[in-house]
Amino acid sequence: MSGGLITSLMLSEDYVVNVLGFERSSLNEGRYNMKLQQEILEAHLIAEGWFSDGVDWLKKKGVDGYEAVKDKAMEIPNAIKEFGSDITGVVAALTAMAKDPEEAKGYSNGIYAAIRGWPKSLIKNLAKISKWMEDHNMPTFAKGINKISEMLKSLWQGAGNMGGWAGSVSMMAFGLATKYIEEEFGILEKARTVKKYLSDPKELAKDLGGDLASDALDDIKDFFKGEIDAVVENSELFKQITKFLEEKLGFLETIKEKFFDFTKKIAGNAVASFAGPIGWIKQLSELFQSSSWVVSNLAVMLQKQSLSL
Repeated sequence: MSGGLITSLMLSEDYVVNVLGFERSSLNEGRYNMKLQQEILEAHLIAEGWFSDGVDWLKKKGVDGYEAVKDKAMEIPNAIKEFGSDITGVVAALTAMAKDPEEAKGYSNGIYAAIRGWPKSLIKNLAKISKWMEDHNMPTFAKGINKISEMLKSLWQGAGNMGGWAGSVSMMAFGLATKYIEEEFGILEKARTVKKYLSDPKELAKDLGGDLASDALDDIKDFFKGEIDAVVENSELFKQITKFLEEKLGFLETIKEKFFDFTKKIAGNAVASFAGPIGWIKQLSELFQSSSWVVSNLAVMLQKQSLSL
C-alpha cells in the first residue's frame, strides 16, 4: 500500500516511514529538502543491502521470488511448533520487513509487544526499591539503583525510538539480551524478591539468621518492619543490614557487567556493518554461542501484530 507522498527518489511515504524509520511529519509541511533526501537515500541503500542479502540467501535455499519470501515468513509460528526453530522463516521475516511497509509495521508491533514486559517490570521494581532506600536514609544504595534504572531506560528508549526495520533489529537485540540475562542470572526475579522483602518484611525470615545472635537478628527484622527508624552509621546493626542488602542487590552488578555489554555489542552492529540477516545471525550466534538458541528466540519475537501498541 503506497503512501500519499512520492519522494524525488521515487520512494513511497509509507516505505520511508515504516521501513526506513523517518517521521511522517518530516516529509510534509515543506520540510522535505536536499539534506533529508540524502539521509533517506543512505537509509534506503542500507535497507536494500540487507534485503538483497536476505533474498540471495533464500534463493539458495529454494525460496524463489519476493512473494514467496513473505509466504515463508508467515510460516514461522507453525515451523517453531513442529521443528523448534526455522532459520529460513526467520531470515524471510528479517528480509521482508526491510522492504514492505506493512510487513515492517506488523513486525515492529509484534517485536515491541514480545519484549516490553521485561524492561517495564524491572524498572518498576527498581523504582520501588530505590524509594524504600531513600525513605530509610540509604542514599548510596538509592543512587546506584537509580543509575542502573536510567541506563535501562536509555537503552530501551533508544531501541524503540530508532524506528523502521533498523529499530526492529535493535529491539530484537535488546530482547535477546534480556532473554539471556534472565536464563543465566534471573535478574527480574531477584529484583522482585528484594521488593517483596521490603514490602513484606515477614519474607526476610527465611534469608536471615546463620551465625547472627538472636538479638541482632531481631533488630534487623525490626528495622525492615519499620520498628527501628534510625540506625547509627558503622554500628554493628548498620553493617549487618548493609551486608544483607549488598548481597541481595548483587544482581545490579550483573546488569552492568553482562546486560549492558551485550546490548551495546549487538544492537547496532548489523546496520552499521551492512551485515545482512545472515551476517547478523552469525554475529549473534558467536556472541551467545548457540545458533539454535538465537534462531528460536528471534522466531518468538517475529510475530506480526496489526494493531498499533
